[in-house]
Amino acid sequence: MDNNLIEKSDKNSEKINGLKTQFFSALDDYKKYYVYYNKNPEVDEFQNYYANSKSQLQTMSRNVVLQTNAIDNDIETLDAEMDVISEKLEREKKLNIKLTRILNNLQNTQNGSEILIDDAKELYNTQYRYNWELFIGILMISGVIFKLMKPHISPVN
Repeated sequence: MDNNLIEKSDKNSEKINGLKTQFFSALDDYKKYYVYYNKNPEVDEFQNYYANSKSQLQTMSRNVVLQTNAIDNDIETLDAEMDVISEKLEREKKLNIKLTRILNNLQNTQNGSEILIDDAKELYNTQYRYNWELFIGILMISGVIFKLMKPHISPVN
């Protein structure tokens, strides 16, 4: 799209510059033959030159109007395309905001999950140590009870 616009712009500039350079030359001829024709209306040569230069200026004027209309049409086309692009951009901005919120929620969920996992590991480790402490305590109490009860237990013979 950009290359096409640049090409159109370059063509329009070339046409305008061509008309601009031709215009001053044609205007000088018109002025000159207008004076000659009005001073000597009976000379056919001056009448023909005057008519040709006038026709040339009218053709250039018509070409300027046509070029202006073509540029206006190009501008309207670009405006319509820009409206479509602007609408798409607005939709994309809204989608971006929505997806950013979802991403933030997912990151918060992930952070929450990591915290829950860390808490669960800590609870597990605490329970694991507590279970070992209970096991060792039971062994020690069993050993103490066994030692205390050993002298009172008589051998059965």
